Amino acid sequence: MANEVINLPDYTVDYQPVPIKINNLEGLQASIAQYVSRYSNLVITEDNVTDSKQVRAKLNKLKKALDDRRKEIKRNYNQPLREFETEVKKLEASIDMIIDPIDEGLGELEVKRREQRKADVMDLIAEMAPNYDVGVDEIEFDPRWLNKSISNKQITQEVASSMTVVKQAKDKLATATTMITKYAQAVDVDPIPWIDQLKQGQDVQYLLQAIDRQVESAKERERQRELKQQVAAEHQQETSTGKIVDTDTGEVVSLTRTLKITATKDQMWGLSSYMKKNGIKFEAVN
Repeated sequence: MANEVINLPDYTVDYQPVPIKINNLEGLQASIAQYVSRYSNLVITEDNVTDSKQVRAKLNKLKKALDDRRKEIKRNYNQPLREFETEVKKLEASIDMIIDPIDEGLGELEVKRREQRKADVMDLIAEMAPNYDVGVDEIEFDPRWLNKSISNKQITQEVASSMTVVKQAKDKLATATTMITKYAQAVDVDPIPWIDQLKQGQDVQYLLQAIDRQVESAKERERQRELKQQVAAEHQQETSTGKIVDTDTGEVVSLTRTLKITATKDQMWGLSSYMKKNGIKFEAVN
């Protein structure tokens, strides 16, 4: 059968690390130590140039020989590992050829399951919504409801809880809207802007106080307007003939005339003093 499970054989991987040993390592270390002791503080002069070059050449030869042997052993040592890794990767590739389509199929199946779960939950919400007097679009869908770990009973309980919260919020808003509307209409204020603020989350008491402030501000503006009108009505009005008339009695309270006066300097000063003393306004005309 296509879905029959094939038992895998038992297997093991043998691995024995091969020791890498430098023969006569102690002797080599001792010889190098002697060179270090003898030449580490060497001062090169004309007298020891030749000997110094010979020592350098000998040590470089030893160093190269050691490094070449290291590289050779490393290549040989790694060869079994490379062959082992190659075989393992071939096996993994063959296994992936089976796992990948299974993963893909399981993923597609999970997508369908979640889509079906979401459809079922949405049907549940639509069925329960009328009982709570809420709209389907007023309930926020919780992604947790798509998980396998959550039961249908738990989803139903959480949907009911969410609808209860929404209904309470709607009732509270409706009550507050009615209160704001009636209060605004009672004081002859348009309620719409205040209801908009209420829907945005503004506190009811704050809005009632704000309406009071607006009404009081409007009354104050009206008082100021009436006061200005009263002052204007009581103010004396100058006519086109030059007369200043009291608007209440019609009485001419003052008169403006242009006179040409001929007098001596002393007489002119005396006339000026008289007019000032009696509250007669005058001005010089050139």
